[in-house]
Amino acid sequence: MGALRGMKKKVCVLASGGFDSCVLVADLLERGYEVHPFYVRSGFYWEKAELHWLRRFLKARKCPKLKPLTIAEAPMRWIMGRHWSLTGKGVPSSRAAWDSVYLPGRNLLLLSQAGVYAATHGIPLLVLGVLRGNPFADSKPRFIKDMQSTINDALRSRLKVEAPYTKLGKADVARLAAGLRKRFPFELTFSCLRPRGINLCGGCSKCAERKAGLRYAVISAVDTAKDL
Repeated sequence: MGALRGMKKKVCVLASGGFDSCVLVADLLERGYEVHPFYVRSGFYWEKAELHWLRRFLKARKCPKLKPLTIAEAPMRWIMGRHWSLTGKGVPSSRAAWDSVYLPGRNLLLLSQAGVYAATHGIPLLVLGVLRGNPFADSKPRFIKDMQSTINDALRSRLKVEAPYTKLGKADVARLAAGLRKRFPFELTFSCLRPRGINLCGGCSKCAERKAGLRYAVISAVDTAKDL
């Protein structure tokens, strides 16, 4: 995570409760950062369950450097109407193409909300857990750099916006998790597009991604133990 070197030890993390963002929270805490988790609630079908599990994950690793979860409100129903992300109907399955789960303007919304919060609360660094291979334009390095410039121009601030995992794939993040799993309950992570109450549906693309991440983390932990 070389891009974060030299920054003050205070960071705002866009936390969804999913595997990648929870690993990022854990990784930064282990590196000595004061972590401020930030969540944007937009009215999506999965948010009630997502927040339930995110709160459980954060509570399970309560420590002085982990600050309370901040929740911002940015309703999307008036923009997206009857989109599947709001109704839970017609949700892409685990076999659907990756771009089928695209949410219009998602990172634009997340970064603008979290950026204003960080810049106005004396937090010099904002991070999100984008991985290598993400196909969406609002996850590319250029977009993130442009958002940083826009936020700083608007607020006359010096906020740094980073996506420190952009050179990592899911297996790489899982290897990070393997080294942290004794101290962080990654089984409490949650990523699902069509939850049943607070439970995973087990059939959507996000469920498949989370399952793969946890499986890789367990395999990596076993392989590491064999090498000791």
